[in-house]
Amino acid sequence: MKPFGVVERLNRSVCKATTMKRDLNTGIIQNRGKEMNHNRTSVTYFKISIVLIVATIGCLFVAVYLRSKTNTNMYQFLTWDIFLAWLPFIVSSTISYVSNKKLTKTSIALVGVMCACWLFFLPNSAYLFTEILHAFRYFDPQGETKFWVHIDFWYSLTLTFVVAILGLLLSICSIHQIHELLNKRLNQFGSMVVVGVILLLSSLGVYIGRFNRWNSWDVLKQPGLILKDIMTDLSAGNSILVEFVVMVFVIQIFGYITLRILMGKSNNI
Repeated sequence: MKPFGVVERLNRSVCKATTMKRDLNTGIIQNRGKEMNHNRTSVTYFKISIVLIVATIGCLFVAVYLRSKTNTNMYQFLTWDIFLAWLPFIVSSTISYVSNKKLTKTSIALVGVMCACWLFFLPNSAYLFTEILHAFRYFDPQGETKFWVHIDFWYSLTLTFVVAILGLLLSICSIHQIHELLNKRLNQFGSMVVVGVILLLSSLGVYIGRFNRWNSWDVLKQPGLILKDIMTDLSAGNSILVEFVVMVFVIQIFGYITLRILMGKSNNI
């Protein structure tokens, strides 16, 4: 019986070794798959960044051209607004980079601080959507000649349209980067809920910035006054707060879902 016992133990050892080897190979394949997927996502974001940078430079050049042609300061504010719109994307890219490295207590604390800053500045990206109104600000709709027959109007409309798209793309791309990190720490439903709350807060921030004229840093400096303004607007009979926030929220949701679909197809190529 002893030889059979030795053979049985040997077979078990071989089976165990085979299982361990298979599990090890599976783990290696999964890690390689994750790494390849991360690399593809990074390349996609790099390409998107190049396109957004080119669009930004083009918008700034058109704004300079319009100021020079009209001898006014029209769209001078765009430089600062576009800079603020880029901040969330830059911060989220930094968070993504740091989070994919080996985390230490210092890096975890740094990521926490950056996430808070990112959330405060995020509405500045989608805020660019509201710049479309300036296409009509510099033209008299009651004038003797129709303002849309002037080429300056079409320059202005094109500029603000591209700026609006630029802001929405910066917003949803930035949120997508954070969503990818959330997926590593939460289940799919939990991460989607967090993203939904972020989009809602961002939409509310756009309203606060456009109509109440508060800045991102005022959330820390004067939170009470901001809350008071929100409650005042909510109680007003002609308030547009809810409808405006819902509208911006839906626009961002639509853009975000589109980006998720496109990014999914890109990663499957």
